[in-house]
Amino acid sequence: MAEVAELRERALRALQSPAPYGPDVDLERYLSSRRGAAAGTVEDALEKLGLGRSVLGRAGYVQVNEEILRSIVARRLEQQGVLVMPLHEALEKLPWARGYYWRAVPVDADKYTAAVELYGGRKGYFIYVPPGARVEQPIYTCLLITEELEAQLVHNIVVVDEGAEANLVSGCGVSHGVTGALHVGVSEFYVKKGATLRYAMIHSWVPGVHVRPRTGVVVEEDGSYVNYYLIHGPVASVQSYPVVELQRGARLYSASIIVAEGDAVYDIGALARLRGQGASAELVSRVLARGSARVYARSRIEAHAPDTRGHIECLGLPLSGDAVIESIPELHSSVEGAELTHEAAIGRIAEEELEYLMSRGFTEDEARGLLLRGLLHVEVPGLPAPLRSLIRYVERTLAEKATG
Repeated sequence: MAEVAELRERALRALQSPAPYGPDVDLERYLSSRRGAAAGTVEDALEKLGLGRSVLGRAGYVQVNEEILRSIVARRLEQQGVLVMPLHEALEKLPWARGYYWRAVPVDADKYTAAVELYGGRKGYFIYVPPGARVEQPIYTCLLITEELEAQLVHNIVVVDEGAEANLVSGCGVSHGVTGALHVGVSEFYVKKGATLRYAMIHSWVPGVHVRPRTGVVVEEDGSYVNYYLIHGPVASVQSYPVVELQRGARLYSASIIVAEGDAVYDIGALARLRGQGASAELVSRVLARGSARVYARSRIEAHAPDTRGHIECLGLPLSGDAVIESIPELHSSVEGAELTHEAAIGRIAEEELEYLMSRGFTEDEARGLLLRGLLHVEVPGLPAPLRSLIRYVERTLAEKATG
C-alpha cells in the first residue's frame, strides 16, 4: 500500500509537467468528458489500420475506448505457459507482476504518464512469455477509439523471460467519425537474458487526435529487441521518444516509418543507451511529409561501455513545398572503444530514376509509387512471414496514396 501511495503522490506532483518535446495538450479537455458520443465502429477503425476485421478473431487483447472487449490466450499459447490478460488483473492475481510496474518508465516522467496512473484505471495489457518458449505466430493487441473526445489512457507491460522468443503486433487507431481525442499509451518491455522480442506497432489516426506513447525497454545480457513503428494518416500531433537500456551483448534494431499529412506535428524518435560491453543499436527512420506537416525525427545513441556499436540512419522526403522535416541525430560516448556513426539525408525523387522507370513502360504515377515504396521499405531482421506480409501491404498502400 505504501508503494501505491508513493506512486500516486509522484504522479500528482507531475500532473502539470509538460513533456520536453512536442506541443502541449490540455488534458482537462479530455479528462472532463471521459465518455463521449459514439462516432464510429470498431470495424471501421481496424480497416483504417490495414489489419482488417478478421484480426478480432485472432487478437489476444482488444480495448475500445475504456472498455476491454477481448482478452484471451489461444490454446497453443496456453500450452506454452504464455499469459495474456488485462493489466489490472495481472497486478491483482500475480504478486510478481508488480515488480515490473513503473520500472522502465517513470510515473512522473511528465503529465501524460501521471495521467495514466491517476485516471487510467490500470487498463491495458500484460503479456508474459516463460523461459525458453518460442512463440512464432504474432500475438495481436488492438487499442481503438470510437468515441468523441475520448481520453484513452493505457498501461501495457510485456515480459519475455530468459531464452524465450515472441512476436507482438499492436494496432492503435480511431474510427472515421472521431474528430477529437487523446491517446496516451505507456508501454514497458522487459527482455530477459538471451531472449528476443520483435514488436510492430501500427498507428492510424485522424485530424484532431493527440497521441502520446511513452515507452521504456530493458534488454538484458545477450537479449534482442527488434522494433518496427509505422504511423500513417493525419493526426493533430504525436510525440514519442522510447528509451531502450541495453546490457552486456544486448542488441537493438529500431525502424520508424512516418507518413505525415495535413498540418500535424510529428515529433518521433528513440534513445538507445549502451550500458554493457558489446551492446549494439541501430536506429533507422524513413519520413514522407506532405501538406504543411512538420516532422522532427530524433535519434540518440549513448555509449556507456567499451566495445559498443551504434548507427543512426535517417532519410526524409518532403512531397510539398510547405512540409518541413528536421532530422536530429545525436551521438554521445563517455568511454574508449565505442564506435558510433550516423547518416542523415533529406532530398527529392531523382528525375533520372523516374525517367528510367517510365522508359521501361511505367506511367509517371506508377514510377513514383515504386520509388516511394522503395523509400518506405526497411528490411527488419527476423520478422515472421505473417508480419512481413502485413508490413509490405501497408507500405504498398501508403506509396499508392502518396502519389494520389
